[in-house]
Amino acid sequence: MKTNTTSRALAAALLFPAALMAGEAEMTNTTIYSEPAPTQHQGWFLGGGADYMFDAGDVFYNGHLGYNFGNGSSLFLESGWLGEEETVFPFLQADVDIIPVTLNFKQEFMFNERFGFYAGAGAGAANVDVAAGLVNEDDWVLSAQAFAGVVYNVTPNFELYTGVRYLWMDDVDIAGANLGKFDGLGVGAGLRFNF
Repeated sequence: MKTNTTSRALAAALLFPAALMAGEAEMTNTTIYSEPAPTQHQGWFLGGGADYMFDAGDVFYNGHLGYNFGNGSSLFLESGWLGEEETVFPFLQADVDIIPVTLNFKQEFMFNERFGFYAGAGAGAANVDVAAGLVNEDDWVLSAQAFAGVVYNVTPNFELYTGVRYLWMDDVDIAGANLGKFDGLGVGAGLRFNF
């Protein structure tokens, strides 16, 4: 009887490491399911939009072309047009056309496959053209902007966005007169096509 118990103990001791290794192998083959991370588009994009600028009281129309690096970050070139009328003297109206051109960086954070948040900034130059009476001159000045908003992916290749924009331009000198800086806050929306 003692020999039988000893044999069983010896067999169990010999089989225990094999059973332990089989259990480890089974554990390493277990797959844990996790929600897939939201995908980010990678490649070129083209878009445009319109922002109502509160201080100017006019709409800033803009278009952009850029490249998305696939991790939510992108670089894009943007240009636009903002036209406004200013009263320079009591009876003299001035037509002002502003065309900023900026290189921008944007970071996008996706909440899921459809919705995301974006923020970014850019810098460049703006051409300010003033026509008042006999004077018709323009000036190139430094320009910068910051922006943030939300994006909705209608399809993988088409998205809509809405947000706020702060636009700043340095002092404008026309015909020897300093017209001062331009800065303003605006809200707008637009669309973008991913290629």
